[in-house]
Amino acid sequence: LRDNRIELVRASWHELSISVSDVSLSDEGQYTCSLFTMPVKTSKAFLTVLGVPEKPQITGFTSPVMEGERMQLTCKTSGSKPAADIRWFKNDKEVKDVKYLKEEDANHKTFTVSSTLDFLADRNDDGAVVSCRVDHESLNSTPQIAMQVLEIHYTPLVKIISSNSWPEEGQSIILTCESKGKPV
Repeated sequence: LRDNRIELVRASWHELSISVSDVSLSDEGQYTCSLFTMPVKTSKAFLTVLGVPEKPQITGFTSPVMEGERMQLTCKTSGSKPAADIRWFKNDKEVKDVKYLKEEDANHKTFTVSSTLDFLADRNDDGAVVSCRVDHESLNSTPQIAMQVLEIHYTPLVKIISSNSWPEEGQSIILTCESKGKPV
């Protein structure tokens, strides 16, 4: 093997070791060690190289969103081998029932994985943190995460609050008009 990234680590009568630095997907394949005796003895091993997924990105969010509008958030990551796993969370609670798409990259070795979260905007989601989590064996149990804070606008609800439920004639009464909406 003629490659500057390959270095002879140890050469003795009992052992021949090499190291490969800056490993790439093209390093995947079968490696053969031969002992030139009569007859020649060989040992083979197949090296599998994992493709590390790129940091995920969430697209499709426009701010603010009116309550009742449909929201479609898409999370995408490229370069994983094998294909990475994508999961959605809203305020740390996993959201199920999402679309999942796996496409082969141009190099025919790695994958682009995307997932779409589709829901109707609700006032209770205002300020919620939506996160997309990418898990892959190359990440050593440390997932990559992209986050998006939701901003939902909604029409106000108005109510009148009385200081006395059953006022009598001649008493003072305070009426308070209370409104909750976004924007204020």
